[in-house]
Amino acid sequence: MAATVKAGISASLTGQFSTQGQQALAGLTAWVDYVNQQGGLAVGDAKLPVTLVSYDDGSTADNTRRATERLITDDNVDLLFGPYSAGLTTAAAEVAESHGRVIWNHGGAGDAHYARGFRKVISILTPADQYLVGAPELVRQANPEANRLVILRIDTGAFARLVARGAETAAHDLGFTTVLDLRYRPTQVSFTEIARHVAEQQPDLVVTVGRIRHDIGTARALARLPNRSNIGLAAVIATPIAGFEELLGEAADGFVGPSQWEPAFSIPTPDVGPGAADALRMLNDGASAADVPVDYAMAQAMAAGLVAERCVALAGDLDDDALLNVAVNADFTTFYGRFKIDEAGRQIGRSVALVQRQHGRKVVVWPQELAEGELQYPF
Repeated sequence: MAATVKAGISASLTGQFSTQGQQALAGLTAWVDYVNQQGGLAVGDAKLPVTLVSYDDGSTADNTRRATERLITDDNVDLLFGPYSAGLTTAAAEVAESHGRVIWNHGGAGDAHYARGFRKVISILTPADQYLVGAPELVRQANPEANRLVILRIDTGAFARLVARGAETAAHDLGFTTVLDLRYRPTQVSFTEIARHVAEQQPDLVVTVGRIRHDIGTARALARLPNRSNIGLAAVIATPIAGFEELLGEAADGFVGPSQWEPAFSIPTPDVGPGAADALRMLNDGASAADVPVDYAMAQAMAAGLVAERCVALAGDLDDDALLNVAVNADFTTFYGRFKIDEAGRQIGRSVALVQRQHGRKVVVWPQELAEGELQYPF
């Protein structure tokens, strides 16, 4: 047995996912520090120190493939962690699958890797099609007459399609009608024109999903509408991230979005790893060292480390097949929430919350058992 356990990650330190990639690396680093402070990773009867190897993938699929290949063949990592973003995760999973390696997925909520038959992707976060399923119910609670839905999304990538489909299905089940389904090219879009089309429909719920820059552009245009209150509720995927409020300022208020994790609903005394207070302290320390804000991308990467740690302890070794078998049958909690996957590796043990920006802060508004405050509707 080697004297050290090697963990590896392809992280987007530059490019369009640089903020989330830096957060992910900081979160995984926080886990490595935690494990080593506890005396090392329990592998059978031994406790071994963990080292972390990382490469910047520049937010591109080709670089992600090369980085993942290097981690597997050159660095011989024992634990392979995926990158942030659904598309990059699929690229990394493609390489991992070709080598028969398990990949711990903390940053890809899409389903492309499952659609391609990959069976060694162990996912920490809730699938994308569940991100906004609570939004129609939330609107209906605030306005029993609500029934008009608008869908806005980029026309590329599986993530946007999955989020929109999940929200639309949930809305139709409650009797909503889709009055506008607008798909736009990410390089050819006028957000002002989009907002005008939305306002004309007088929707009760607007679901918008693009890449981060598109979500922010759409939100800014919606916020500038002279009749903003006529659009009911706007659910924008990027709402919970720190950059949303930084870029929009007071205009961020009123928007709702899905959050995989918020400090408010961390588990105080989980089965595995630090409790909520200690985990938040570690994340804050890691964020300070990396000069990034604490956000969900950081929390879920740290949680992925804790999940891998637990599975190694249960398996008693670092063999990928043994780890996969343990993971499929495991059911436990970390500060991040419950971990339970189906046979394909999809996370089924937890759900996302919906948060609303209210007067400069994020407020959990759904589900009801986690809510910190009432939905302000229309804002």
